[in-house]
Amino acid sequence: MPRKAVAVALGAVAIVAATLWASGRVRQPFIPVLALFLLVIAATLFGKTNRFADRLRPLVGRKVRVVAWGAELPGVAGATFILDKVLAIGPGLHIYLRLAPHGSPVHMKIAQPSGATLDDLQIEISGAKYVQWAGRKIPKRRGQSALFLNFIE
Repeated sequence: MPRKAVAVALGAVAIVAATLWASGRVRQPFIPVLALFLLVIAATLFGKTNRFADRLRPLVGRKVRVVAWGAELPGVAGATFILDKVLAIGPGLHIYLRLAPHGSPVHMKIAQPSGATLDDLQIEISGAKYVQWAGRKIPKRRGQSALFLNFIE
């Protein structure tokens, strides 16, 4: 079944469940949580962030250098990473990078990425609401792209 059809179906189920709960026909307390969860999944499947994540997944395992908002990542300047995992959750792109060759994966979140381009040598995301590395936001710099991943080898 095509991804958009699944997203529409999940969204419809979420709306029906929330409506039944709000009208009092269903009294289960977990229904609003389930409806919200289904809406997040539907939004993820529908969103452009998910399509970009799909394009990145074949690149998992490659070595990269990372620049966010025109600067190296805090605490790991000059480091080489391995692209470990790529996920889209709602409007956020979640990239897991590990220090080459044996580091543990570290989470990077790009909130509402826009202007994404991808070629054999690099990934550029020109805009984002914010970029977060290891749980901390990286200061935004005007005139700089949100993220560059330059592939090595």
